[in-house]
Amino acid sequence: MTTEAPTGQATTTVSGGPPVLGPVVVTAPAVRGPGLISRARREGVTGPAVVAAAAVFVALGAAVDLQRDRTLGAGTTVALLLAALAAPAVVRFRSLPTALVLPPLLVAAAATGIAALGGQDRGRRELVLDVGTTLALHAPTVFVAAALSVLVLLVRVGVRIARG
Repeated sequence: MTTEAPTGQATTTVSGGPPVLGPVVVTAPAVRGPGLISRARREGVTGPAVVAAAAVFVALGAAVDLQRDRTLGAGTTVALLLAALAAPAVVRFRSLPTALVLPPLLVAAAATGIAALGGQDRGRRELVLDVGTTLALHAPTVFVAAALSVLVLLVRVGVRIARG
């Protein structure tokens, strides 16, 4: 016995006779859940996705700096500040700590990449010293990026508390 439903709705197929004579098979299409985009709009983007997107964005800024003068410059700084604002704004609420620790890690990765690919260092010791010096010189930028992330976090927490 087969019952048919209008297009797009579940159908039920029952085969066999009474339960004593054979098995009964019931099939129905899987229920579709919300899509990835709608879940991201409703719940926010996952932590790993935000980390990957911010890393790619800052890497593009570092690539611009690498082409210009082989130092950490305006391209990386602008990309870092935009990532520091965007990451805590779009990440899921439970993943907010991920977005807060992201700016210093992004600067460290960009500084290491520029130093390694810049061709100015002749060994690991020089590379490590170059990265350390770059991080020390760009500490104010890292501080501003972290402060922007904290500001966005406080706004999100305030909105969440206000909504109840």
